[in-house]
Amino acid sequence: MDYTKIILPELELMFHVKHQTQMAAAEANVSRETLTPFPAPELLVVAGGRAPQPDWLRAAAKGRSVYAADRGAACCLNAGVVPRALYGDCDSTTEDVYERLAALGTQVQRFLPEKDDTDLQLLLKSLPSGSLLATGIWGGRFDHLFSNVYTLLGVKQQRGGVVLLADEQELMLLLEAGEDVELELHAEVEAVSLLPLSAETCVDFSGVHWPLKNAALKQLYPYAISNLPSGKDARLHCSCHAGVVGLYIRWQDERISINN
Repeated sequence: MDYTKIILPELELMFHVKHQTQMAAAEANVSRETLTPFPAPELLVVAGGRAPQPDWLRAAAKGRSVYAADRGAACCLNAGVVPRALYGDCDSTTEDVYERLAALGTQVQRFLPEKDDTDLQLLLKSLPSGSLLATGIWGGRFDHLFSNVYTLLGVKQQRGGVVLLADEQELMLLLEAGEDVELELHAEVEAVSLLPLSAETCVDFSGVHWPLKNAALKQLYPYAISNLPSGKDARLHCSCHAGVVGLYIRWQDERISINN
């Protein structure tokens, strides 16, 4: 298989993609080895939810183009990270943050607070092509989290590739039909869950205490939660055969110390 390798402080992730274009190539007897996997997430979006730990954000920003949505700008400044662009209405941060980033070369796009789209949605509409790591997603109000998760799922379905929501406390990888992932964990886990994000999804899940095989998960009855790795050195493997699922991990420590 062709894999895309993604490394974060808490884990190493091997992501395999088989989208429709690849399926068509397979049907035309093209060797899978000739197919190019999606690149690792080269875009980092910092939204206005719970602020990631500054050293985690600095590590995540290495080698990636950074973009901020409103309060995410303050997170970037606090971590010494300068985003390429900032989109927002300045209702959850200060004018000083906007001015300081503009002086550092950030392209600032200002909007009126009376608008339909969220700041994150406006930013995502303008992003260049590429796979995506989003942080500043977790915490805060449930309506914001709900909007963030499904907005990023919409982005994935439009653009394809890897969409990963993460900080040093929580992580979720969005998987569609024909995608699978293998994870090598570098931190202790509190819980691993599979969250059906479509009406129904079908998955395999191994390397966990309660494995699944061709399991049908229903959005209105999400039971595959609070799983655990099967052992200290277990490698988790999840395949999505139908629908859309979120592979969610909560790390055991409330705040993980990162050594850069």
